[in-house]
Amino acid sequence: MPTHYSRIQIALHWAVFLLIAFQFVAHDAMEEAWEVIEKGGTAAPSTMAWAHVGAGMLVLAFAVWRLALRLTRGVPPLPKEEPPMMQMAAHVTHWALYALMILLPIGGGMAWFGGLEFAAEMHGTFAPVLMALFLLHVAGALYHQFVLKTNLMDRMRTPG
Repeated sequence: MPTHYSRIQIALHWAVFLLIAFQFVAHDAMEEAWEVIEKGGTAAPSTMAWAHVGAGMLVLAFAVWRLALRLTRGVPPLPKEEPPMMQMAAHVTHWALYALMILLPIGGGMAWFGGLEFAAEMHGTFAPVLMALFLLHVAGALYHQFVLKTNLMDRMRTPG
């Protein structure tokens, strides 16, 4: 079992981090374009809306790649001193993040390219869940680093 993430795992992690952060910035432009489509109009999506679509495709591709690396290479174990409930919360959060990083772009693509209303609703419903898990993940990493002082974040900075 590795003690650190690989260089590519680290690069993909931070790329997905930035892409997801961007998705929330570009959300309003996509929402405006979708509202035009819902009202029967022809959307002339802004550059920001198309950037949202492209970033979503990258999130999907990178998430699948990250998952493949996770399953083939493995990941560092959680700190031994971490209570079992915190370990379980970390595992549930990570797997939920992976699920949403895959399902949200698929749903968004089905809505955008296929005009499927249910997919748009699913995308809109689960996007805030992704944001909450995203923030929980960041808070957990910071808690480990600065409160528990486990130096957990070093695993995502230094390849091993």
